[in-house]
Amino acid sequence: KSTWPRMAALRRIATLISLALAAMLPVGAHGWSQPRGLRLHHRLPTLLQRRRASLVHGAAIAPPATAPVAAADEVETAEEAEARRAFEAQASQWDTRKEVRKVVAFCAPAASTTLAEPLMSFIDTVCVGSAKASTLSLAALGPNVVIFNTLLWTFCFLASATTIEVSLLLAQQDEAAAQRIVSMALVIAVGLGVATTAGLLAFSTPLIAATGANPAIVPAAVSYLRVRALSAPAVLVSMVLQATLLAQRDALTPLRIILATSFANIVGDATLILGFGQGLVGAALATTAAQWLAVPLFLWLGFWRPGAKSRVSLQWARPLTADIKRFLKRSASISVIFVSLNTSFLLLCSRATTFSTVASAAHQAMWSMFNLLMSATMPLQQATQVFLPTYLEADAMRGPKAPRTAEKLLDVLMGVGLGAGLLLGTIGLCTPHLIPHVFTKDMRLWPIMRSFSGATFVSLLLAGAVQVVDGAYLAMDGIGYLVRCSCLNVAVVAGYLWWAITVQGSGVQAVWKGLTLLYLVRAGESGAWIARKRRQRARARAEAATAAAA
Repeated sequence: KSTWPRMAALRRIATLISLALAAMLPVGAHGWSQPRGLRLHHRLPTLLQRRRASLVHGAAIAPPATAPVAAADEVETAEEAEARRAFEAQASQWDTRKEVRKVVAFCAPAASTTLAEPLMSFIDTVCVGSAKASTLSLAALGPNVVIFNTLLWTFCFLASATTIEVSLLLAQQDEAAAQRIVSMALVIAVGLGVATTAGLLAFSTPLIAATGANPAIVPAAVSYLRVRALSAPAVLVSMVLQATLLAQRDALTPLRIILATSFANIVGDATLILGFGQGLVGAALATTAAQWLAVPLFLWLGFWRPGAKSRVSLQWARPLTADIKRFLKRSASISVIFVSLNTSFLLLCSRATTFSTVASAAHQAMWSMFNLLMSATMPLQQATQVFLPTYLEADAMRGPKAPRTAEKLLDVLMGVGLGAGLLLGTIGLCTPHLIPHVFTKDMRLWPIMRSFSGATFVSLLLAGAVQVVDGAYLAMDGIGYLVRCSCLNVAVVAGYLWWAITVQGSGVQAVWKGLTLLYLVRAGESGAWIARKRRQRARARAEAATAAAA
């Protein structure tokens, strides 16, 4: 009997994974249509806020039967009643398969945002690894990946804050305020981009050395960094323009542009590296040119071409003091989260660059693939932030005895995360065993790459579910817990690397074991937090039911 709860949990996980995988199969057009109630989900938070405000100004407790007719501000409007009935119908007719498809339909185009920079680095790695005498060049990409990934995660607040603010303002039909936010974000992007380029050019050698890179690869790494540094303004401006389009639910235009620039990068790498033998400098030139190409493509296709549907015009609008304060406040909290999460990756990648050229090259080949596959799970965090608050508010509106749609949605998201993690982990496990020559022709690297495959599988398997819980942290006021866990994770990773490499004398495999440890710890933290939140919500429902009965 003691094993029954475990078997039930395993069956539940297996059911969620099967539903997630089944939802990715092609379906008819009718399978993607949203019912009328779901089309109201983006309007419900505003309606609920209006309803709460009316209750705050009115009576918080229902009047007795002999009381006079309620005041006008306590009466439920027709629009609020329509939203409430739609969500009650959704709760009573919960369709898990439909919810899974809705999540997948959101995540698929949103992946273009998170895959842009990792895809460029992955293309560089594959093209450099395919060239002759590529082992040194492949190893030299490692320190640059550390630097540019750190910068990317540091400046991710621009995209997240712009998306959130513009989407909220457009939902309120305040297009002038949205234009002010975009203008301010573009000015910040240009300023930070120019400053970043100047800093990378001035301190290129010390920055490469600070990663702990093997001295043999420092000159090649510096040559790549100095060329790639010129792309910083283009990357940040494209990030803001892309966020503005996503805030207007235009995911197709960014996807087209990412595909076009990726193709341009492939052509440039093939021409400069394989055709003219330019090596790392050629890879940096091709990537920089492709990233600058993205700026006019975003401007023309998204905003300036005839027939463009953007509601935000790219004209200068001076932001108000309230706009600046709100944008900076949101940016600060998001930046702290992204930087704290990236610090553990920074420790792992920096430690890997201290080994031999062969070991560093093998690590870089596998890390570029892991980074690309891991970034494919990040839209699950965005989906959780978008959908979960609406369901939480709807549950609170319906009362303690209504079905818990937020918990069901979280189960769906976790199932999609586990299904995506299983698929991506399988790709990461099989690639070094089946097609290692795609990354490098140096057969000395292949056994080392294969030794990382188990850690890659476990980490990617857990990555999707961890991303879902990270989104739940942000949606359910768990930012403080997330920051504390991130600090703890940094200490755990640093302590393990010191023990495994300095004390035990382990090789580069210790870096990937540390990655597995990081995701196991994060999964444990996520599970503990979700369990605690569910206990709190169950206790609150029981207390509310008791109070209602009394």
